[in-house]
Amino acid sequence: MAETADRPSSDRNRPVGTADAADPMHDIVDRVRDITHANERLFARLIEGERRFRGLAKAVWRVQEEEQRRIARELHDGIGQTLTALTHQLERLREKLAPALSTELAAGLADSVEMARLALNESRELSRLLRPPVLDDLGLAAALSWLARTLEQRTGLMVELALEALERGDERLDPDLETLVFRLVQEALTNVLKHSGVERAEVALRRTGESLELRVSDAGRGFDPAAILAGGAMGASGSGLRGMRDRVELFGGRLEIAAAPGGGTRLTAAMPLRDPAMAAPAAEERG
Repeated sequence: MAETADRPSSDRNRPVGTADAADPMHDIVDRVRDITHANERLFARLIEGERRFRGLAKAVWRVQEEEQRRIARELHDGIGQTLTALTHQLERLREKLAPALSTELAAGLADSVEMARLALNESRELSRLLRPPVLDDLGLAAALSWLARTLEQRTGLMVELALEALERGDERLDPDLETLVFRLVQEALTNVLKHSGVERAEVALRRTGESLELRVSDAGRGFDPAAILAGGAMGASGSGLRGMRDRVELFGGRLEIAAAPGGGTRLTAAMPLRDPAMAAPAAEERG
């Protein structure tokens, strides 16, 4: 009580816990608060910048896919139709001139017909590989089934499909997500053909909550993932793994590679079913 009586009246009337204006701690607290607010603003700008970058990168990716679609259409409708007409014309000439042709000329004309037919088939196959119409018309499941049949016929690679995620009625995935998954499978199976040394691979798709999980695996010779992603061994350009990883991350997903020399390879990609870049603004508006 004596100490209280000795204090100046101004100190006695000041609320408990009020900092003195001359107290250095007051300035430190203010500076920390200002720095915190500045960091929050900077973080918000970084998030917005990343969102814009992803939007731009996706736009570039869509332009590339559209260009492949256009080239595929040109191959099918332009060169393909020309080769079809050429094949029919050569066949009609062979039938019409058959009685008057020597054995050598008949054989040469038959070879010409066969080469035109092969060129036609190759142009059609290239058109489908650039952008299979079945992906746009019938969806991902049909496109993956077509890819598996094509690889088996052309290369002998047996692809076992487990498409649990696509066996739920007629519901289609987002078109961009379907394209992404198809390209990932296409590139992963190309790597199996080039590097695994086996004749069998497995492709599985399943839904886990709000995510779509893709798994491509083989029991081949394997490799060192760290060396590949660093540009060694086969090199990033030889396997395309870094490009695959970047595309998955562009869609808010993640790519994991489990592999070891002689121990096979398992590639797993998990991607959100909804675009997080589209969901974020809606959440901010609600907030």
